[in-house]
Amino acid sequence: MFVIDIYQHFRNEEQELIDQLMDKCEQADSHYAPVLTAFLDPRGQYILEVIVGSYEDLNVTYNGGPHAERKRAIIAPSYYEPQEEDYEISLLQIDYPEKFVNIQHQHVLGTLMSLGIERDQLGDIMIGDEIQFILTKRLESYIMFELTRIKGATVKLNSIPIKDMIQSEENWKIQSATVSALRLDVVLKDMIRKSRNIAKQLIEKKRVKVNHTIVDTPDFQLEKNDLLSIQGFGRAQITEIGGRTKKDKLHITYQTLFK
Repeated sequence: MFVIDIYQHFRNEEQELIDQLMDKCEQADSHYAPVLTAFLDPRGQYILEVIVGSYEDLNVTYNGGPHAERKRAIIAPSYYEPQEEDYEISLLQIDYPEKFVNIQHQHVLGTLMSLGIERDQLGDIMIGDEIQFILTKRLESYIMFELTRIKGATVKLNSIPIKDMIQSEENWKIQSATVSALRLDVVLKDMIRKSRNIAKQLIEKKRVKVNHTIVDTPDFQLEKNDLLSIQGFGRAQITEIGGRTKKDKLHITYQTLFK
């Protein structure tokens, strides 16, 4: 019965993730022992909390480093107190010739993906005075050996303590709006300050991702914590969905990181 109920709360596209997380919870519950997940974005963390909430004696804790958005979770019985090393995460810092190359978030992500890394094995990528990224510990030696160039420049990786993780200096801009619906084309139009027709074209041409997955249907329903990647613009995230206005429009808050 719970399985049917949980699916009703979320999207069809999220069923695979729900099944994976439910399986992890079942393992923790039946073996009465901690279970570690891959990295989850804020939406995935929210889904996991809803699932864990249906178990009497399970708790969930997260770690992806200080200030992290993407985190690994430990699902465990209430007796268990996780330590930092239990999350099995590594922090790598990139040494590169700063005078000759400008490395951005997308360059690091693209290079890691080209080495065959699954997105859920990678945590946050931090861009500031230093460039760092978090990943699952088991991939550390492989990446340190294989990742030697980014954007044509020779780079070197150093493994450093998690406590030395920087806060990304990317400047997200917080915006508020009222929208007639949470349809992707309606919200996207407001975010990019263009016509609904242009928003629709971007979606149908597969230039918009929601939570790292291409969505090409304009009527896709957005929810809190959804992260949008919009080709040619940058990233945006819905941070709050509020009440309705007298004209039946929805108050939303979102943040953008546009070029």
